[in-house]
Amino acid sequence: MHRLATIPGGWTPDTEGVIFIQQRPAPLVFLTAADTDIQLLATAKTRLADDFPALRVANLLQLQQHLAIDTYAEEVLSQAQGIVLRLLGGRAYWPYGLEVVKQTVKNTGATLFVLPGDDRPDPDLMSHSTVSLAEVDRLWRYFTEGGVENTVSALQFFANRCLQTTYQPASPQMIPRVGVYQWQPQNQNSASAKTSVATAKVGILFYRAHYLAGNTAPIDALCQALVDRQLHPVPLYASSLRDPDVQADVLQIFQDGVQSHAQSNPASIQVLLNTTSFSLAKLDTETPNLDLWQQLNVPVIQVILSGGTLEQWQQTQGLSPRDMAMNVALPEVDGRIISRAVSFKSVQKWHEALEVEVVGYEPVADRVEFVADLAANWAKLRQTPTHERKIALILANYPTRDGRLANGVGLDTPASCIAILQALQQQGYQVSNIPSTGDELIQHLTNGITNDPEGQDLRSVQQSLDWADYQSYFTSLPQ
Repeated sequence: MHRLATIPGGWTPDTEGVIFIQQRPAPLVFLTAADTDIQLLATAKTRLADDFPALRVANLLQLQQHLAIDTYAEEVLSQAQGIVLRLLGGRAYWPYGLEVVKQTVKNTGATLFVLPGDDRPDPDLMSHSTVSLAEVDRLWRYFTEGGVENTVSALQFFANRCLQTTYQPASPQMIPRVGVYQWQPQNQNSASAKTSVATAKVGILFYRAHYLAGNTAPIDALCQALVDRQLHPVPLYASSLRDPDVQADVLQIFQDGVQSHAQSNPASIQVLLNTTSFSLAKLDTETPNLDLWQQLNVPVIQVILSGGTLEQWQQTQGLSPRDMAMNVALPEVDGRIISRAVSFKSVQKWHEALEVEVVGYEPVADRVEFVADLAANWAKLRQTPTHERKIALILANYPTRDGRLANGVGLDTPASCIAILQALQQQGYQVSNIPSTGDELIQHLTNGITNDPEGQDLRSVQQSLDWADYQSYFTSLPQ
């Protein structure tokens, strides 16, 4: 085992060795796993008086190993008079660290605030604080509402409680849970395109925390790419899609009125680019809760804002297991269309006063362009009359034997295909000669060429592609 200093982009599970945070002690310490918290704290620090007590901020992603936690507690936390611990995911997210922090303040007599990392109250988690529940609730509400002014007031309230200072913080100020992001085009030509020749509206949904922290570079890039394709972006920030009131506001803005299931409202968005993580479906019920997506009734494309750095993504097999779970596997449960990662975390600066790296999202141009092209294609398809649309059902055929055609463990894929074809026909798509059973479908497919090499020369070729066309398509593929 070897020692590593903190690295740009934060700690990742793939890092070998033990990472130690190198900070000088300070009377106030703030611990969080949210980069948006750190961005807001860095901005708020510039609004505080020059003589405001010294504050240190640490990212919990760099405090995942027991030795790293013990060392930081000994070198920094043991000399603090006030500590804020903000945990997203409850006590289970950082159980060992929570116990170490509690033992530290028990030994030193320091003040401890333990706060949920989201807008859902967690009395059990808050109960680990050393102050009254009312005081914990007030500090939590500052960060729940968010924004620079609330963060300034939160730090003043924190200092008053822990260091007996006499600042006069304002009460937590409410900020809308949902709002339209007032994106500004890069040039006047883009502004004209946005208002005059745009052919379809494309919604963009992202977290309110990124809006409040100014962490919007990927959203700006997506908006610009859409405008460049004569599409009208409608960027919307929201706190938590699990909140029914938030869902109602999102629907109202994106739909601009009631949209019938059978006919699209031209004022409504035609496609949604969603950058929020996780899933809305509650799998502990018999029927998944997908009301939001069903009422929107548009293609929902999952756009990934990676929690890792570009270098980590390039040097490994791609997205981390954490990203795969939050931004691929769980969104697929909702039926979202997975696109690709368009941004990665990048260190914006080293904050001298807080002694922490301020990290933000950095968009990658070619990946933004890909998603914008995808959105344009889906918008075009949605505006195409149903009977003119061409839909393909692609079935797995691996291993390459006919016995594995349309294989799905525990699933009857051929029967599902029949049901899909029937549904398409009912919706007005041109579908004819639908097999009556799954067996009949497989028989029809195996009468022609499949991936099974056995007997290929004896089977009829029902489709073909000119060699020159194939080469043209092949050379257009990305490297």
